[in-house]
Amino acid sequence: MEKQQEPADDARRAAILQAAFDVFVEKGFEAATTAEIVRRARTSKRTLYEFFASKQEILTALIRYGATKMQPSPELPEPQNRQQFLVVLEQFGRIFLSELLHPERTAMYRLAIAEAARGGGSVARELEASGRAPVTQAATRFFEQAAARGIIRREQVATLISVFFSVLIGIAPLQALLGESPISADAIAQRSALATQVMARMIEPA
Repeated sequence: MEKQQEPADDARRAAILQAAFDVFVEKGFEAATTAEIVRRARTSKRTLYEFFASKQEILTALIRYGATKMQPSPELPEPQNRQQFLVVLEQFGRIFLSELLHPERTAMYRLAIAEAARGGGSVARELEASGRAPVTQAATRFFEQAAARGIIRREQVATLISVFFSVLIGIAPLQALLGESPISADAIAQRSALATQVMARMIEPA
């Protein structure tokens, strides 16, 4: 019986999150009400509070969901040689940047930043724990595997990671948050290629 219930619970939770996202974007976090969220989710306040204790907890869950989509695959292949290292890095950069700049993600992060500025400590912590930290850890692991293979120098790891993300991301997130036109898939691919080319030029024999 429990197994049959899980998909229904997942569906209700997903409906609440989607409704909350729509309401937060349209009305702003402060003006959004749980009454409007449950109306759009076609559920009840009782059901909402079974999953989430507050509006802020819903926002935190949305941040966590968006952040996990930006993380590299847990099956990111361990680099075997220089060429594979660069190919995987370029693929990762393209996927990561596409998710980072997705309009829904931008809207969600705009809300999160506004709430964090109002003292939403748990939101700020979730931004770090679910957003930047896992991506940094995964990238560090990938680069350290490359160092272990002699593809890059171990002492280069921190610098290479910093340069790669700086070139890849640039000011694109700021432009998105300010409402400028989103960059195209081609532009994202070009940024990822450029960041990878910079890595190729910086890599020295270990």
